[in-house]
Amino acid sequence: MNQAYATAPEMEVLVFRTNLRFKKDLQQVAPALEGTPGLHKWTVDREDADKVLRIETRNPDPSPIIERIQSCGYLCEELPD
Repeated sequence: MNQAYATAPEMEVLVFRTNLRFKKDLQQVAPALEGTPGLHKWTVDREDADKVLRIETRNPDPSPIIERIQSCGYLCEELPD
């Protein structure tokens, strides 16, 4: 049987501290995040003290995420593993 799809590379999970507190904050960063190459899924835990942003991506480099969030005027720094 012939497979019509390529196997996707392993997903990485990147975790960041942010100051994304409100729904309007998420609406402002959504277009920037959704335009990030390799990004599969993102969530923000607004109940956590660090307002944790979790990114599922094929690109393990956190720099593009940090740059995109900061360009929207928000804090974003990678949390250690």
